[in-house]
Amino acid sequence: MSSSRDDRKSLKEAADESGRTSSGDGKAKELYRRVKTPGSGAVAVDGDVRRVFLNDNDQNKALYATCTNVVVTSKYTIFSFLPKFLFESFCKVANLFFLVVSILQTIKPISNTYGLPTNAPTLFFVICIDAVFAIMEDRRRHASDFAANSATCHVLVDNVIVDRLWSQVQVGDVLEIRNREVIPADVLILSVAEPDPAVPSGICYVETKSLDGETNLKLRQALPATMAIMREAQDLDKLKGSICCETPNPFINKFAGNIDVWVAGQTFPNEPLSIKNVLLRGCTLRNTDWVYGVVLNTGSDTKIMQSASSPPNKWSDVMLTLNKMIGILCIGLIVLCAIAATVFVTWQNEIAKEAWYLHGTATVDKVVLVTTGDVVTAWFTMLFYYFLLLYQVIPISLYVSLTTVKFLQSSFMAWDIEMYHAETDTPAIVRTMALNEELGQISYIFSDKTGTLTCNVMDFRKCSINGVSYGSGLTEIGRAALKRAGKPIPPEPKMEPGVKQIPYVNFVDPKLTEAMQGKHGAEQEERTHRFFEHLAVCHTVIPEKLDNGEVRLSASSPDEQALVAGAQFMGYKFESRAVGKAILDVGGEKKTYDVLEVLEFNSTRKRMSVVTRLPTGELYLYTKGADMMIYQRLSAASKALEAITSQHMETYADDGLRTLAIAMKRLDEAFFVDWAARFRSVSGSIPELEKRKNGEPNAIDDLMEEMESNLDLIGATAIEDKLQNGVPDCLSALSAAKIKVWMLTGDKEETAINIGYACALLDNSIHQVIINMENCSTPDLIQDFALVIDGEALEIALKPHMKMDLLGLAQFCVAVICCRVSPAQKADMVRLIRENIPEARTLAIGDGANDVAMIQAAHVGIGISGQEGMQAVNSSDYAIAQFRFLKRLLLVHGRWNYLRISKVVVYMFYKNITLVLAQYWYGFLSGASGSKVYWEIGVQVYNIFFTGLPIVVLGVLDQDLPDHMSLKYPALYGVGPQRQLFNYYTFFRWLCAALYESMVIFLVMVYGYNPRHSSVGSEARVEYGIVAFTLAVLIVNLKITLIMCNWTWVPRITWWGSVLSWFLIAFLCLTAIPYFVKLKVSYDEFGAFVPTFVSGSYWLLLVIGCTLALGRHFAWNQFQRLFYPELFQILQESVMIEKKKAHRLTITHMEEAPRPDLSMTLDDITPEERSRFNLAEDTVADTMATTLSRPQQLDRRATLQRLNTGYAFSCDEETTLVESFIATNHSHRQEPSNVPRRSMSINDIK
Repeated sequence: MSSSRDDRKSLKEAADESGRTSSGDGKAKELYRRVKTPGSGAVAVDGDVRRVFLNDNDQNKALYATCTNVVVTSKYTIFSFLPKFLFESFCKVANLFFLVVSILQTIKPISNTYGLPTNAPTLFFVICIDAVFAIMEDRRRHASDFAANSATCHVLVDNVIVDRLWSQVQVGDVLEIRNREVIPADVLILSVAEPDPAVPSGICYVETKSLDGETNLKLRQALPATMAIMREAQDLDKLKGSICCETPNPFINKFAGNIDVWVAGQTFPNEPLSIKNVLLRGCTLRNTDWVYGVVLNTGSDTKIMQSASSPPNKWSDVMLTLNKMIGILCIGLIVLCAIAATVFVTWQNEIAKEAWYLHGTATVDKVVLVTTGDVVTAWFTMLFYYFLLLYQVIPISLYVSLTTVKFLQSSFMAWDIEMYHAETDTPAIVRTMALNEELGQISYIFSDKTGTLTCNVMDFRKCSINGVSYGSGLTEIGRAALKRAGKPIPPEPKMEPGVKQIPYVNFVDPKLTEAMQGKHGAEQEERTHRFFEHLAVCHTVIPEKLDNGEVRLSASSPDEQALVAGAQFMGYKFESRAVGKAILDVGGEKKTYDVLEVLEFNSTRKRMSVVTRLPTGELYLYTKGADMMIYQRLSAASKALEAITSQHMETYADDGLRTLAIAMKRLDEAFFVDWAARFRSVSGSIPELEKRKNGEPNAIDDLMEEMESNLDLIGATAIEDKLQNGVPDCLSALSAAKIKVWMLTGDKEETAINIGYACALLDNSIHQVIINMENCSTPDLIQDFALVIDGEALEIALKPHMKMDLLGLAQFCVAVICCRVSPAQKADMVRLIRENIPEARTLAIGDGANDVAMIQAAHVGIGISGQEGMQAVNSSDYAIAQFRFLKRLLLVHGRWNYLRISKVVVYMFYKNITLVLAQYWYGFLSGASGSKVYWEIGVQVYNIFFTGLPIVVLGVLDQDLPDHMSLKYPALYGVGPQRQLFNYYTFFRWLCAALYESMVIFLVMVYGYNPRHSSVGSEARVEYGIVAFTLAVLIVNLKITLIMCNWTWVPRITWWGSVLSWFLIAFLCLTAIPYFVKLKVSYDEFGAFVPTFVSGSYWLLLVIGCTLALGRHFAWNQFQRLFYPELFQILQESVMIEKKKAHRLTITHMEEAPRPDLSMTLDDITPEERSRFNLAEDTVADTMATTLSRPQQLDRRATLQRLNTGYAFSCDEETTLVESFIATNHSHRQEPSNVPRRSMSINDIK
């Protein structure tokens, strides 16, 4: 025991000495400096580096006592919920406004509610609904946190493995991580389970899908100094050391540090550490039985938590306009209050003195009514008094109603079976419901190509080797090109019998097999073998053993998977990988290739290389990459071959294939030894790594350039990425909807153009303007042309002094294709439109990590859950499984949501303004004294019980046309991008409608109703109020019947429930329940309802008032529909006719179909109207029998008759939908661009 203590003491002293040595190096600290992230509990030495001690818990606890592995992503706790939620709630302007109202209501001099905050219960109800949504959302976070913190892991404690919760893990703990377990913290790998412990490699595999969204396995490696020592828990005593590394930061692909480690009596000082030595929290260990590692970062200090950031806040155009409209209403409210206050002061001080009826029997010169106090004080008192009387011009339920509507809209979008992908069991996902209506206003779409328009499942199709092209057959794009040119399409070649088909290969050409057998000469035989040996060795593919024993190749990209599969197809099968080795099966013989260096691929280099020693002992550099990167590094001897190969690659690109150039170089042993020493030295240099990370010139890239020079060209590969199903149809529909689609891809120019043709983005009628560094033309601005620009030219075009020229050209193009662009350039193109065309709404769609910047830069981001992981989905606002679903997402759900939200917002304003203005007019009957006419409790529940549900149902279920009609006629979508349904013109029209209808309510109430003075509980003012309130409830609810199109049983029930609830609540509170007589705000009205209710004049005035208020609206609807119908109205008629025909055939089998001259049909669309609706000739050809002239059309419509078969209450949804069209006007008029924008949509005249 004493000996053991002495050993431990000597180990500690050695580690301390090592720590003092490294800590004395101030320069190293500077190199490891990182910006600290708020929330980190780490206490690093001198505050600039993080030091962790291996096998020394006492020192680790002293440094990191405050660090914890508990992760909290939830916003609230039981104790913090109330204060935090209330603070967030009252940061919203509307909630703060109504809180101020509630406070002002308690000030008796200005209160019209006897000092009682009657608005408070309603505000409380609204905030409670918001709280429910907040709790629902936060509960999911709490459940996730609990699952993470309560998971178990295995910790080495006194050389014994103990199970502990994740929340109990501390910095410096040594963990045992087992196969398929999730990593609980950021861990430095000490050792791994080895297939052959005698020959340790330290290799393990990790899946990083939860971290970066990539589904392929990554290779990680244990420390060389420790990988062979620690085979079991007791071996921990043999290790001691000090780790110096970067402070916590969010860079998941970067790690810098070093370790001074003492291993069984041997010291390894200053061993460099990189990301390949670290397992990050959230990753999953794969294909490795166990791993021992020491914890470096815990909890909020881990890279996954540091990199977790909130997505950018996005506001829809409707909501931004809504906030401005609320500001306009607030100004209008102040103006109305100021006018009323001025009238009151004037009346009190001037008119009242001369009013003979106030003098009674007193002498004429005696002043009966004298205003006391200062005039200014009286004016401000009445200003606030009227403010409390009229504050409901801003609906208290506006935001909560919109939140409810959007939540339910999102649910229906997620439940849409037409956007469900059965093959992957993936429904549509709504991640940002606040942008639902924005989907109906998109005017620009920015789309990635690979994995978005295409399947991102690659097939090895063709190759060029030593100037000979191999491979036959046509791709989908090639067949589309022949069809476009009017040429015959040859049949696809079939594979020879006996040839085994393997995944990711679609190659047919017996000549290649003959060449590899030497039938085409020795040189060609050697080159073909070298070509496929290259493909089998130069890659980063990792073999993964599945549970069934099969081996699956896990690649960082589908391209590499296809290339390795192509090599296997031709006899070079990649089987496994060891440290610095690749094991191949070549013709049944196992061969081992030493991989000495890997020069990795990135978006800047656009190439990768490996230095390999062949089984023969020869040393070669194998390089593959984009042709423009390889060609400029070729030796002079390869120039002739370059010309031939370049022609082949252009041919492949014309066929829509993805190409890579393949090259090699034989290396001199002495040169490599010298180069490798220099390369490894700078690869561990922190300053050089920092320069490279920041894109600055650095020695690492310089040495790579030195190695990758004077290459010998071997040939090229061609890989097919097939189009997804339905892409051409989807893009054609979006184009018909006047949405401009821009394709942003990293592929070659020729490939991008041919993909554009294949997916119907381009056609022969469109003139192409191609801009690159070789050809930079200046086109005339004609209407139908497409811009094709490459990344190099785009880099220049996006400079500040040129970007407006680029914008001026691009915005008039029907399509834009940007090829060979970087992720940053994709985002720059989105911002070019977003920042310079404010009225445009942009949508970006992609499937990979390289699309994240573009997705976040757009107004709406769509992620596709594809082959490249979930990173794009995790950064998006909406997620779909296939590009073709975008058609339905925009043309159906987007259009419906825009129509619905537009109606909801203007109606919410309308119904409150109508109610409030009737009260305002009444105030002038009493010298602007602010006398209340409404029952206060009724006013407070007006937005909840009497008018709340029908508009929510409209916002969720209303449809002006069935979904198939929206898909068939994309021109219907145009109302959104043109803002025809929600704009200031529409807002003021509804404002005028509220003004008119409130005046009708006031006049009918005052001049039509005769109070019954003899009835008990009767008071003229109270009965006036009951009449006015009933009229307001009926008129605003009847109004919704004129704007709602889809009258199924749900809106009918909610409509009748809202209307009848007024009579029920009024009877209970004003007659049946005596408790309400005790309330000051209900005392005057108690007992007045029944006398008013039984009055005949009361019911007569309800009919007269509703007729006068809404008759104008109904009459205009019929006139406009009959003589000047819009496209959507004609389509509604078409739907109704088809339904009636089907109904007669089904029910009676006898009644004749209606004659076409008895109703409007699609035959009524004239050429003028077709032009006005932007309809192509063939868009309605299937429904048009004849084309009538305008006079004939008017004559026919003048004799229009409606057929009634008496089945209105037994129809299905679409039939009942069209039954209500006769009484609705939801006009989508599209006007010439030179006419000021205005709306002819929601009730053209209010």
